[in-house]
Amino acid sequence: DQLLEHDSLTLAPGAGVDDSTGLCAEYKGFDRGSERIVTHVFLPEPGLEFSLNYDVRFGEDFQFVKGGKLLGLGPKKHVAGGRPVVPGGWSARVTFKEGGAARLYTYHQDQPGQYGDRLPLEKPFYFKQGQYYAVSLHVRVNEPADAANGFSRLYVDGNLVDSHEGLRFRGEDSDASLINKFMFSSFHGGHRPEWAPRDADGNFTTVHAIFDNISVHEGERVRPAPGR
Repeated sequence: DQLLEHDSLTLAPGAGVDDSTGLCAEYKGFDRGSERIVTHVFLPEPGLEFSLNYDVRFGEDFQFVKGGKLLGLGPKKHVAGGRPVVPGGWSARVTFKEGGAARLYTYHQDQPGQYGDRLPLEKPFYFKQGQYYAVSLHVRVNEPADAANGFSRLYVDGNLVDSHEGLRFRGEDSDASLINKFMFSSFHGGHRPEWAPRDADGNFTTVHAIFDNISVHEGERVRPAPGR
């Protein structure tokens, strides 16, 4: 219900997996990519290790352009958007890049630059428009805070497609620095017009994706296929 409070998220009867009701996300192009669809749902209890699962279908009208953000996990006060990393702050999200490449995007204590880390992939996986994928994001934060033993792992249809290992997500031992929330944080961008979806005349346009079966489970849970 909390997700439906966002103006760009609506129920889509019959559009989900196996004709269920899905959640339609509208990506409205503007001069910083597409308008931000951001809402956070806090978990009943924080913890060291959780798996976020969801099915996603990018509409036939969807444009990956230069890339953008999907869903992820974070602490009580996450870090994103190029803001400085603080001891209790980090984030682990899934992104799409040019051509639909599926990537991880992590903010952590030892990242080399201002923005989150993306590691090079030899054989990236590419999302395509018009079909459902089961996405699983398995995250474990470091324990204790001075140990680089955290990880973020991305699976699509049960196959590992990207992983960031040996991470120091947090720099302090506290409940607030554990995994505290699910982040619906999806948009194109980037912060420049060239990230935005456009129509044939070059004007900003709106594109769509459908999400279904969103869930968060303690520990490792990797789903092999949409709806399963």
